[in-house]
Formats: sequence, structure tokens, C-alpha cells
Amino acid sequence: MKTIKQKEAELLEDFAMFPDWNDKYNYIMDMGGELPVIPKEHKNEQTKVEGCQSASWLKVNKNDGKLYFKGDSESILGKGVISMLLNLINGQTPENIANYDFNLIKEIDLPNHLSPTRKIGLESVIKRIKELAKQNI
Repeated sequence: MKTIKQKEAELLEDFAMFPDWNDKYNYIMDMGGELPVIPKEHKNEQTKVEGCQSASWLKVNKNDGKLYFKGDSESILGKGVISMLLNLINGQTPENIANYDFNLIKEIDLPNHLSPTRKIGLESVIKRIKELAKQNI
């Protein structure tokens, strides 16, 4: 299995192929179509990510010491962002996820291309991922 940093490097290469932010947004939204969806019955207060502009959810399962997340969002961009983040961390140990700096977000300059409310949502999703990882250490 690839490390988070290896997956991050691959995504950075992918983003480098797109010359402008419209193409990058489309790429992120396309990733949302690959997102393992949380079944409706699991969309509840325990899985809801607080602080997102559009309702978003994260659920985690631990298997053989590794974490596997599922997520969803009512927003296509939110769904894409969640998918991108989960692609990086799924199948990793709780310790690796809890200690990951989500450098990809800074490297592609995503926060500067989001509205203030979407930026808060991004930060909320990352915070919730780290919380869930720490709970599983």
C-alpha cells in the first residue's frame, strides 16, 4: 500500500496538469463521483461534520489496524474535497493520519481559491478526520 506522502505526490502531479483553477475545480468535483458514500441511515449527528456550509458526513471503520473512511456532502465541491482527502488517508494507520499535515491543500493553494465559508468547511473536515484518527489510536 502507498504511503500518504506517495499518494500526495501523485495528486500534486495530477493538479500540475491543470493550467487554471476552473480545471482544478472540475478535477476536484470529478473526484466526488468516486467517493464511497455513507448510507442514508448513517447520516446522523455522530457522522455530521460541524462547520461545513453544506451538510457533510464522515464515517470511519478500523480494519487490521488501518482506518477506512466514507464520506458525503450535499455540495458537489464538498463531496470532491472530501473524496480527495479520503483518497490520501484511506488504508493508513490512525497514527499516520493523526500526524499528517495535509500539505497537499497548501501545495495546490486550495484555501485561497475557496470562499471563506468553504474554507471553514475544509478546515472542519480536516479537523474531524484527525479527531476520528486520534480516537482510533
